[in-house]
Amino acid sequence: METQSVDREYADLVQPESGMVSSTIFTDPGIYQLELEKIFTKSWLYLGHESQLPNENDFFTTYMGSDSVVVTRSGGKIRAFLNFCTHRGMKVCRTDSGNAPAFTCPYHGWCFSSKGELVGVPGYREAYYENLEMNRWGLREVAQLDTFGGLIFATWNPNASSLLDYLGEMAVYLDRVVSRSDGGVEMIGGVQKWELPVNWKMPAENFLGDSYHVATTHGSVMDIGYRKRPKKDGFQISLRGGHGFGSELGGFGAGSTGSSAYAKYIDEMRAKLDAQDNPANQFIPLGHSTIFPNMSILDSVKFRMIRMSHPRGPRLTESHTMCFVDKNLDPELKEEIRREFILSFGPSGMFEVEDGEIWGEIADSISGYMASRQPFNYQMGLGKEELTADKFGQGLPGRTGWYWSEINQREYYRQWRSLMEAK
Repeated sequence: METQSVDREYADLVQPESGMVSSTIFTDPGIYQLELEKIFTKSWLYLGHESQLPNENDFFTTYMGSDSVVVTRSGGKIRAFLNFCTHRGMKVCRTDSGNAPAFTCPYHGWCFSSKGELVGVPGYREAYYENLEMNRWGLREVAQLDTFGGLIFATWNPNASSLLDYLGEMAVYLDRVVSRSDGGVEMIGGVQKWELPVNWKMPAENFLGDSYHVATTHGSVMDIGYRKRPKKDGFQISLRGGHGFGSELGGFGAGSTGSSAYAKYIDEMRAKLDAQDNPANQFIPLGHSTIFPNMSILDSVKFRMIRMSHPRGPRLTESHTMCFVDKNLDPELKEEIRREFILSFGPSGMFEVEDGEIWGEIADSISGYMASRQPFNYQMGLGKEELTADKFGQGLPGRTGWYWSEINQREYYRQWRSLMEAK
């Protein structure tokens, strides 16, 4: 009976069929804890890019849900481990990135190789009488790890379907982000990290499909000419599994004032891709998107960005953003793109500070008693969806709506509810 009650509760809180979502799911501590279990331990999560680990024993740290993890290259293989000493739980790695053949816990000195094996224990002979089962107490490794176009994903779920199955319909479009030029992409400039006083779903759904806010929230950026106002031929594409993206015909940001050199590069690349029989090429640059639950991408004529919205509490998100470029670009152009990226996003970016202020005010507003009982409206474009293949070409998956449709958010919260209700 208790399980059925929970099911009815989520059905009341999240109603994508009618476009209603309760603000409670952005504030409730109990819901947040269940998200960590039912969403973040079951889904495939983005960790980083292979270019962050060029050498043997390179490593970086990141999060899977609220858990700190260490990602290493050891024995020519990429691995990921819970950043948790198996003796008393201290983090074995307390730095963002580097190169190390082993990690030593600063509490009691247990030492783990870059393969996660426990290789050193102070007092092994005197205190443990050589009776500690060393092979049992290595770092906990993720259940599965895989890559897509150099992007590293992992999951704690040993029974999860493959990464390619998880990406599903999104794989067709993600491939155009990371594999449209010879050599693929690489990350440059490191990872920008900062905290926002908001629930993690707020930035994730914004990048997923909120084109509606651009003219209002970012009006000042458009007034100075940094970004022209969105064209009327934009669209959203919603994909099964909660993934989706929004773009404009001819590629997102085609009307933006960006680097003339990079715009020329994009035009030349498009001309080459026109010769290919791939209808997804018309969406280059792809635009703004989110891969469920918290991996967001912005692919424009200015730069390419991946953003992670890591949950750190019901009202706290740790944002990680990374700039990506095609490997075959000239170094001067890569640096120009990096500067454009910093100017736009990151803790001091022009778009970022405007978004962050709005999200923080929303988080403050919905903490009120009456406000927490007021649903959010996601009805824009409801019932006006059509098949992507019918509008943009056969072979293209998903459903589409106009640029200001909330079709993507409705599918996102349909997937959220499905996982939260799962037995």
